[in-house]
Order: sequence, then C-alpha cells, then structure tokens
Amino acid sequence: MEPAQDLGLGDSSLNRYLDGEFWSLKKELRRLLGGCPLFRHRYGLSLDEMRALTVQRVKFILGHPLVKRAFQEQAEKTKNFVNRGLVIGEVLSTADLATSVKCGIIYWLFGGAVRNLGSPRHVTQWLQPLKEQQYIGMFAMTERGHGSNVRGIQTEATFDLAAQEFVIHTPCENAQKMYIGNAMGGNYAAVFAQLIINGSSQGPHCFIVPIRDENGGLYPGVTAIDMMHKEGLHGVDNGVDNGILIFNKVRIPRENLLDKFGSVAPDGKYHSPIKNKSARFNAMLAALTPSRLGVTFQALSTMKLGLTIAIRYSHSQRQFGPKAKEEVRIIEHQTQTLRLMPHLATVLALTFTSRYAGALLDEDIFQGKELVSSRALQALMAGLKAYSTWENVSCLQDCRESTGGMGYMMENRISDLKCDADVFVTFEGDNVVMLQVVARELLAQYTKQHKDQPLSGLLWSWVASVSDKLRTSFLACNTDAIGNLAFLLKAVNFRERVLQRYLVARIYYKVVTKKEDFFHAWNSCLHHITLLSLAHTHRVTLEQFSLAVRSCPDPQDQALLMKKEPLDLIPWGKFQAPLGQD
Repeated sequence: MEPAQDLGLGDSSLNRYLDGEFWSLKKELRRLLGGCPLFRHRYGLSLDEMRALTVQRVKFILGHPLVKRAFQEQAEKTKNFVNRGLVIGEVLSTADLATSVKCGIIYWLFGGAVRNLGSPRHVTQWLQPLKEQQYIGMFAMTERGHGSNVRGIQTEATFDLAAQEFVIHTPCENAQKMYIGNAMGGNYAAVFAQLIINGSSQGPHCFIVPIRDENGGLYPGVTAIDMMHKEGLHGVDNGVDNGILIFNKVRIPRENLLDKFGSVAPDGKYHSPIKNKSARFNAMLAALTPSRLGVTFQALSTMKLGLTIAIRYSHSQRQFGPKAKEEVRIIEHQTQTLRLMPHLATVLALTFTSRYAGALLDEDIFQGKELVSSRALQALMAGLKAYSTWENVSCLQDCRESTGGMGYMMENRISDLKCDADVFVTFEGDNVVMLQVVARELLAQYTKQHKDQPLSGLLWSWVASVSDKLRTSFLACNTDAIGNLAFLLKAVNFRERVLQRYLVARIYYKVVTKKEDFFHAWNSCLHHITLLSLAHTHRVTLEQFSLAVRSCPDPQDQALLMKKEPLDLIPWGKFQAPLGQD
C-alpha cells in the first residue's frame, strides 16, 4: 500500500473540522509525503540500510520549508507554534513512525530542552544551526537504573572552579544513559545530570554535551554502544538508532549548562529563581511536558490510519448471510461493529481533547507562563498520554483481528503499526507513573478546597455522595436518557467524584488514623489512583467532545458526530460501577 493511498483523507467539511485550524497544513503535508518515493514502504532491508533510509527521510523532512518554519516559531515562541509542531508530527507518523520519532527527538526533546531550559543565548547558539541541520541532537535523560524516577538519576556534573568547566561522569553501571535516540550518529546531547558544587548536589540539571565531531568521531571520554534490534520501530523498521551513552570525566564549558532555572557563576556560586529544590525540579520537568502531548498526537495518527484501513476493509469484504442470498459486508455483523466503532468514537473524542490541550499549552507559553505554575495542564497531558497510548494498543489489536489474515500482511500496514506503536506506552514515562501525576493534582485541588477543615470537608463529601447516587439511580431508570450525551456527562462526572472521595477517605484513614507514612499509604492505593486518574481523563475527554459536537458548524456533520448505536448494541458488561458502588 503506497503512502498516497494511506494519506488521502478527502477535503469535505467534516474532514476540515476534524483536522482543525491547521487543516491546510495537514493537507499539504499529506500531499508531499504521499507523492514522495522516499516514503514508499520497503521490506527486507538490513539494520544499517533501514537506518540510512530513515536518515534520508529525516533530512528531507527537516529541510522542508514548512518544518523549518516550525523550528523558527519554536525559537521565537510564536503563538500556536506548539499545535503546528504537533500536527506535523501527527501527519509524519502516518508515513513512517521511525522518521517521526527521530524528528521528535531533534525538534521536541533536544530542541525543546534548549528552548525551555536554556537562556536566550542558548536559543540563539543552538536552535539556529539545528534548524539548518548543521548537527544532530539527542536527549539523554533515562538511565539504566532510573527510567521514570528522574529525580534519582546518578550521572554527575561536577563544577571545576579553576577550569571553569563541568565534568560529566557516569559513576556506575546504573548511571548509563539508555535508549538514547540518534546515539549512533548524533553530535550533541542534552544530558540530565546531578549538578554538584563543592560536593553538594543541587539536583538534576540539563547540560549540552558534545558527543561526536563533524567527521563522526567520538570525543574523548564518550562511549556509545549500539542497542541494535528492538521491538517495533526499533526492531521491525529498525530506523531509530538507540544506544547507550557512557561518560568518563568529559569536560564541557560552564556556559553549556542550560541555566533558565539554575546557573553557576564564575565564582562557583549557584543561583536559581526558584529557591526550593523540589519546586525547581518540578519546574524543569514541567517545561518538557509538550513532548508528552506529542506522543498522544502520534498515537492518534496510528489509530486513525489503522481504523481507516480496517473499516474500509470491513465495508468491502463479505462473509456469511441469509441462506441462498448474497453474503453481507462484515461491517454489518454486530461483533465487527462493536470491535471498531467504539475505537473510532474514542479517537474522535481524543482528537478534540488533544487539540484543546495544545491550545492551552500554546496560550501558556505565549503569555510567558512557561508551564511552571500550570500543574493542572501538566496533569491533563500526563493523563492523555496514558489514555491515548493504552487505547492505541487495544485499537490496533482489534484492527488487526477484524481484518483477518489480510491484516497480518505487512503490506497492509496494520501489523506494522501495531508493532511500531507499542513503545508509546513507555515513551515519556510509564503510564501508571503518568496517572499518578494526575491523581496528585486532583488530591492537591481537593486539599486546597478543604484546607481549613479537612475532616468536615470529608464528611460533606460523604453526604454529597448519597444524593449523587440517588439522582444517578433515578436517571438510569429512564432508558431513553442512557444514550443521551448530557446523561453520559453526568455519569462520568459522578464516577470521578465518587472515586476521588473514596481515595481521600482511604489516604486520610491510613495517614491520620493509622499513622502510616505517606509513601506506603499511597502505594497501597495505587490501583484506586489509576482508576481515578483514568476516570478524570475520560471525563475531560467526553466534555471536550461534547463541546466540539455543539460547535460543529455543519448540521449534517454534527448529526454524524452525534450518531449512536441502538441500546441493544452497547456492551453493558464493559461499564462497571467503581469499587463496587451502585
């Protein structure tokens, strides 16, 4: 199946509405990629051949004026630059995920670290040559012993006062930087390390560390180990050259510290606009969260493509039917419909919600907030990343099964997408860890609301729970209301409130009554925490979908977005009350 067949999604009013503000940009990119011989799918290539092809594709994409403009907007913090960059990654993912990932490492991870953690001087020094492809950037945060727990990384950056340099060092095997994209061909890395001054750590900071010279030779003290074959885009396509980076007392200039949140003066004194070490660390990570939303857009693109292929196939393929009559299309079989249509509805809802998150992110950056105080937005992006990537795994598996043996053929792309996109659940942090970010923010909001009288607030919540339950039970008796969007919104709101109240009660009992330390109390509620965080993300997603439906300008398109299956087709067994509640 050629790229042009994959990417030609039409130009109807509904297509434009679903593509959003940047529909014309998406259309141009689809035309560009669909007609480019470089992006025709090839099989049987060796590891080196596949990586070389991916490098060619990356150079082609990054050299295109549309993408160079996105780089310039990133450097200048132009309004809507986040959403523009996200949709470029979304369309590129439908053509080749390995290329999309490598571009994301360069643009969102390395480039984002420079823009969000560096000073204007760093932006000028590093982003302009990056845009012109004068070097290849990489992002080195994850370590062998610390994946999601960035606070505990062990790579060291010790300040040498006499030499005015930082000494980057890997003190043990667990400190080795792993799964570093572009590691086998990149020139510079944004390396996270513990900033050590006079034997004391100021916490993780980000440093620009040279890895290779212009001829491709490793600098003294740097070791790069190829991680070779891996699952998915690192195994099937083999396009992303992941590797392990090890540093043996590598010296870099003092100026290579990205110093927006913490700087070291020539006299060795440390300065930061955020005095609290924990708050400073959170601000640094918050500045990098746009890449989480980028994973959501990539997950959505693969689901859209997989569903397009599976649903078209289901309308063309016929199996079974009334005796002595023509076989019916397989989409008319109830099980086929129930396999695919819920995923389609979820993708549509997530499309509007991810766009909403991107708009909030753009507005924060444009107003100069830089994400430091927007904890609710960070939680939203963490929740969307978990929800969309788990949905991606489930959706593509159903697409594969619903297309039978044809879906197993690489040329039909579903099995390829399924394998490539599996890594999304690990990108940017394990999903269970991401959901804890959501729950912590929800509990922080609750605590703020009832900070003066936590116990009376808890009692008030229990009273409210009883009335909530009665109202919901009454509505549920009306079967005409169950399929109504307004009722569904009330139902997901109710579910989230109940889960939040019960979680607060459980943690309050463990910490206050039983005197448990917070970590063990939290750890004993992790399953509950996951349920609450997903319920919150589901509620926000349904709300954004409801708003998008009401805002749709074309009545026929609006009616199509509101179309629902008869009640006898709804898989009621999938909807269970939280924690055994009615």
